[in-house]
Amino acid sequence: MNRQARQQMADGRYEEALQTLTQGVKQHPDNLELRGAWLRAKNEALTKLITEAGAARAQGQAEAAEQLLVRASQLDPDNARVRDLATALATERRQDAVLAEADQKLAKGQGHAAARLVTEALKSDPRHAGLVAWQRKYELGQRTAQLEAARGSLAEVRPISLDFRDTPLRTVLDAVTRHSGLNFVFDKDIRADLRVTLFLNNVRVEDALDLIVSTHQMGKKVLDSRTVLIYPNTPDKQREYQELVVRTFYLANADVRQASAFMKSMLKVREPFVDERSNMLALREAPETIQLAERLLASFDAAEPEVTLELEVLEVSSTRLTELGIKFPDTLALTPLSAAGASGLTVSSLESLNRDRIGVSVSGLLLNLRRQVGDFETLASPRVRIKNREKAKVLVGNKLPVVTTTAAATGFVSENVSYLDVGLKLDLEPIINVEDEVTIKVGLEVSSLQQQIKTSSGTLAYQLGTRNASTVLRLRDGETQVLAGLISREETSNASRVPGLGDLPVVGRLFSSQLNNGTRTELVLGITPRIVRNVRRPDISESEMWVGTETYGRLRAVGGRAISVAESDAEKPKGSPTPEARADAAPADAPAVPGRLAAVTGGELSLGWRNPPRVKVGDVFEVDLVGQFPNPVRGLNMSMRFDPKQVELIDIQQGGFWAQAGGEVSFSRAVDAANNQLQFGIIRKQAQGVEGEGEVVRLRLKALREGKIDWPIVQVAPLAAGPKVPQVKQGPALKLEVLK
Repeated sequence: MNRQARQQMADGRYEEALQTLTQGVKQHPDNLELRGAWLRAKNEALTKLITEAGAARAQGQAEAAEQLLVRASQLDPDNARVRDLATALATERRQDAVLAEADQKLAKGQGHAAARLVTEALKSDPRHAGLVAWQRKYELGQRTAQLEAARGSLAEVRPISLDFRDTPLRTVLDAVTRHSGLNFVFDKDIRADLRVTLFLNNVRVEDALDLIVSTHQMGKKVLDSRTVLIYPNTPDKQREYQELVVRTFYLANADVRQASAFMKSMLKVREPFVDERSNMLALREAPETIQLAERLLASFDAAEPEVTLELEVLEVSSTRLTELGIKFPDTLALTPLSAAGASGLTVSSLESLNRDRIGVSVSGLLLNLRRQVGDFETLASPRVRIKNREKAKVLVGNKLPVVTTTAAATGFVSENVSYLDVGLKLDLEPIINVEDEVTIKVGLEVSSLQQQIKTSSGTLAYQLGTRNASTVLRLRDGETQVLAGLISREETSNASRVPGLGDLPVVGRLFSSQLNNGTRTELVLGITPRIVRNVRRPDISESEMWVGTETYGRLRAVGGRAISVAESDAEKPKGSPTPEARADAAPADAPAVPGRLAAVTGGELSLGWRNPPRVKVGDVFEVDLVGQFPNPVRGLNMSMRFDPKQVELIDIQQGGFWAQAGGEVSFSRAVDAANNQLQFGIIRKQAQGVEGEGEVVRLRLKALREGKIDWPIVQVAPLAAGPKVPQVKQGPALKLEVLK
């Protein structure tokens, strides 16, 4: 029965397996093995059914999960895990129904009711992916709508002329109300006797109000499109009336504590909240201050420069050894021998000592003819990538153990082992300059083991030979500098001569042997910096901002004029150009028009494809994207549709258009498989742009599946090199047919 039950369990027939084992237990109630097998099978069946139900639920297969839970409940009706999972599944079904109902209400324009429905449903399961996504999408849409409404500012956009001399403020604003329809609410602390003098001709109503309140130590708050609150511009009143925004900034590169100090120094903000764990900075300030903080942090949170140092360490050793001559015997040893049958010498045996009992030992005659020449090179070529102002260490060598013995007064002896670094050691610290130059602090040390020394206590010590060099270099990107001159030279000369005869001129060479040994070692270090990423020098529009006055800070146009929202075209005076027309007609050095960019719109950028009309499955082919750029550009970011199942991307390269005038080009690419898109970015490292017509990018592809290719260009974003931004004309789709 056990075998039959195991087979049924393996086939997923858990109920039949348990029924088989139950019958076996009934037939053999004293068989403990069958009872244990029944318990194990029940637990295993429950675990598998619950696991399969959880997997089905995660994949969105609610009906399959319910069926599995029904089977599990039949095996163990009181199982808590089964009940909890069934309850969660029922809740999920209700929330799915709520999600469908919320979509229907939103389609009917009942957005607030749908949002309340979703909020209540999330109280049951705050992690429901569909409801959370719906809520975020709805909140984003609400925020966008609120921003659009806020940008509308005051409803009155017609120009107004004001001419008042020493007139009460209330009288002036009453005149504005009669001509514009705007409503004004005064704070109780506004002085009733406040008088103003102003002469304004053909200005916007909002600009006129800004001038009135800013020149009389007052502030204004727009309550709606036709109602304005006027209050004294004091710290207490600002806290009472000024709207506050809480904004969190997640910094990618900068240190969050330095960013906090930067905000307090520049904007005088309240103490920001700093989270070092996520590198997050939170501010609670007025919207104008938050807008300034965004601009400042965008410049502050720049990627740190990095450089790759290509190092070449060369140790050149040359050896010249010459040993030439005849080495005659230089020793003669006479040894007395014992008499025949005696085991050794005695005093009495010395009386009969003669020439037959004296042994003679003479060293042999040796002819030396040796010449050795050696050249050795030890080369290390590490490449080290280092962040700006960070230290890097390179060690190529060994660690020698040094044993230190410590004896206590009680007689206990302990040994401590430390290690000495022997070999090539490099300490590097780069400082990357904006001008594509790198200042490098270099520390070089080469050490070698000369000999071992044993102390009187038996401990080994080491004698090391060391050569050091340290310097500071300033090199251009790609420039190679060689440091040499660490030379070690050793010359030795030994001679073995026959006394007297070896000193004779010329002939003495026959009675002597000469040994000459010369060793020369030189250390050479070559270093080449390659800047991976440098500090981007911001243009004047990024590095300079007009931020209002000390008491009323907000983003202003060049010259201190307020940057307001775009004006409406409604009710414009005849012949008055629109803001768009003024922006397009402005010269390159003109100040920004309110609500518009200061750049001048250039000509039209057009793109097109050069590709074969038909290819076969398995063919490798190339397509070129050609562009026409009427204004100078430094780079281009683009994304296009791409199906990796139909075509394999073998290679992608930037076109020759970007390398004009010998410019260096940085190229990046990415395949977004989730959205079936191919994205790439091209930028010239030089500030000078290029214009004209040429090849933008070249794709090398391999056809995998037959069918028609119709891949549109999703997005094109040119990076202008001057004040004129080219208008983008969406390029045609890449079209070709893959045949079988």
